[in-house]
Parts: sequence; structure tokens; C-alpha cells
Amino acid sequence: MHAGMASASVPASTASSATAPPPALRIASPAAAWFASDMHLDDAQPETAARFFERLDVALAAARANTPDAGVPALFLLGDIFEYWIGDDHQPAVAQVLAERLAAFTNAGGQAFLMHGNRDFLLDAPLPAQPTLPPFSVRCGAMLLPDPTLVDLAGRRIVLSHGDALCSDDVGYQQWRALCRSPAWQQQFLARPVAERIEMARALRKQSVQAQAATETVGDVAQEAVDALLTRLGATLLVHGHTHRPMLHSWDQRQRWVLSDWSAEPRAGSAAKPRRD
Repeated sequence: MHAGMASASVPASTASSATAPPPALRIASPAAAWFASDMHLDDAQPETAARFFERLDVALAAARANTPDAGVPALFLLGDIFEYWIGDDHQPAVAQVLAERLAAFTNAGGQAFLMHGNRDFLLDAPLPAQPTLPPFSVRCGAMLLPDPTLVDLAGRRIVLSHGDALCSDDVGYQQWRALCRSPAWQQQFLARPVAERIEMARALRKQSVQAQAATETVGDVAQEAVDALLTRLGATLLVHGHTHRPMLHSWDQRQRWVLSDWSAEPRAGSAAKPRRD
């Protein structure tokens, strides 16, 4: 992907099974839908944040410009939006900037959708000591989507996912994922002081980096898991991030579109939209 706005070609709609579940969302035109993931926004990485916000502003402006022809513009941020998230009661400056931009976009008539990643799975998690605190997605004027989410994009059924749940060969990670997504674990974690949660998050991140360095690889999604998901939801396209391996894979009239991660050095990252040839 080039440094600017990237796009992936999406072929014409393919008929799906009559018994498949109905889509949860409908987007009128590919020109109205924009996708990004794995920004890893962090106050300690201002260059990457500035790069993302620059591209985001371009994407939002383009989406608004397309509104008369394409319908209501929609922005999907598919997880690992932040480097880590220790609860909605601690929002770094970069999160406030994102919330302001998304709120302005939705107030102007756009739609914004967020999804949990493996770094920010505590977004919108209820806080034991502050049950009335508005969730982060509400501050953004956005909707938090389940993973996976089924979308009807101009008649084509597509699945949106962060992607980590599809790395089924990594048994150890899947066990950890199930634990940290459980309400009991989250409530116990969120009951700790903010400073303690930050230190725990940084320690877990350090362990993850060390584990990846030891194996010299980042786990990829399992093809069997991808096929099973597309079959179950009656879809022909999967859009996800997580693996930091941007590419459009095609096989057996199906596609898997992997979104780019973001970094300032080397320069990487795109807010991207599909289009029909």
C-alpha cells in the first residue's frame, strides 16, 4: 500500500445462501465505506498519531464529499486503535483527539464504528467504581461492533473482524484471549488503581514483544478458521487487521483483505476503501 489513501478492488456481489443470517449493517455503496485498523495510538508515539490523523482527515473529508452519490459515509476502525487501553476512566490525549474528530464526523451525519482489538479490548468495559461514566464510543458518537460483524456492502455480504480470534493455531494466545475477555477478569482488573493498570498493561505488552522476538514471527490467521467463518455467515469477503501483513488474498470466489498497520518509521498505514472494478 502506498502512503496515501489505498483501495482494494471488490468484485461484483456473489449470491449467498438463503439460510444465512441477515446482515447487521447495510452500507449503500463501497464509496461510502472506509476501513482502518492497527493504529496503536499512543501519546508516546506522536509521529504515528499525527500521520494517522492526517490520513483520517482526508478520509473523512472524502467520505463527506461522496455523500450525495454514495449515501451516508461510514468509517470502520477495526481494533488496536490504541497501543493499550486500561479502561474508559483513563483516556490519553490522543484518545481525546480521536473522540473529537469522530464526534464532529458523526454530528455532521457520518457513521463511525469501532471494534475491539487485542490491545484495546477494554474499550467500553463497565467500570466497577464508575458505573455512570459514559463509554468511550459514546464520546465519539460511534457504535462499538461485535467481532465478527456482518455487513451488506452494496449487496455484497462481508465480514469485519480484528483478526486475532482467527489465529486459532496459537493455542496459548486463544486461552489468554478467552480469559481477558471474560466479565469476571475485566471487573477484577478495572477495580485496580489507574497507575497499577498502566504498569500491568505495559508489562503485558513487553512480554508479548519478547514472545514474538523469540519465535521470529507474528501469528497469522488460520485458513480453516477463515473459511468456517465465511461459510457460517454466508459471506464472500473478510476484512481484518491484526497480522500487520496487508494484502488482498483471493481463492475459490472468496477474498480476505488484510488492512495495514500504522507506523511513522518506516512509513506505513492507510485508511482504505473498497471499490468495484
